[in-house]
Amino acid sequence: MNNKFGLSAVRTGRLVAAFNGVLGMLFLLLKMVLTAVLDMASNAINLGLARYSNFTGRFAADNFEEDKQLLGLLKEANELLPMADTALGILMVLSIVFIAIALLGLLMPRNFVHVLVALKLLKWCPKGGETIKGGKGSLSPLQKKIALISLGAIVVLFIVCGGVSSCMEKVENQTKQNYVKNMQEQALVYINAQKEFFGKNQKVGGPKGLQLPDSLETDGFSFKVTGSRFIAVSKVQIDSCMAGAKWQISSSVKGFFTQELQLYRQPPKEPECASLTPEFKNLGRVRRKAAEQQ
Repeated sequence: MNNKFGLSAVRTGRLVAAFNGVLGMLFLLLKMVLTAVLDMASNAINLGLARYSNFTGRFAADNFEEDKQLLGLLKEANELLPMADTALGILMVLSIVFIAIALLGLLMPRNFVHVLVALKLLKWCPKGGETIKGGKGSLSPLQKKIALISLGAIVVLFIVCGGVSSCMEKVENQTKQNYVKNMQEQALVYINAQKEFFGKNQKVGGPKGLQLPDSLETDGFSFKVTGSRFIAVSKVQIDSCMAGAKWQISSSVKGFFTQELQLYRQPPKEPECASLTPEFKNLGRVRRKAAEQQ
């Protein structure tokens, strides 16, 4: 620091603190912009992958080179999304750290300068009565205490940010698992309603006869009940399963003299989607052991 430029210890501390504050705000702004861009990119990728998950999309991807290349690009971009989320977390942590440093520097500029001198980030050039107690480049006990508190506050911020990020990720994963659980509950309602209707009428019932809505929307799935079918389509990506995955239950009556209700449960063909509901094909079935115990 050199007083011929009019920078006293307090002014220098405030200047460095302001610079850190500007950096923190820039990181925060960059994080907000990239978050908006990432949301749009994620929606576009999910829509594209959903488009190629149905029959016409798979046909196009299998028979047209442009669609095959586009599907490959969508899959590669989808694999990069977790890395982008990590980068956003890093930007958020950096913005918090720089803003925290700026606040400490603005609130305690002189002590802030002493910390910078001790870290050899600044050089003390005393003029006009500017001195440092305890010798050149050293900190007084009070200043050391303040420095330790500041360092501890920054460490706590890191821990809090990491904890909040982890909790948010766990909540998001749990929410998506609840989507799958709710979907299977809706499917089980359809199965039980169809069994009850068949027991009374010896035929397959539609939504009116089953007393079920013909369509239903939740945050995670779209449901549809037709004359002989239950269809659930995912609206969001769940783990590695892309939006647009389809779970179906088809109902029919077989037999001439003795009629029997047949329920064909069909999970998605994609392994990453089918693995979300490993027991879907047994949904509503009476287990042999359970039946024997009863």
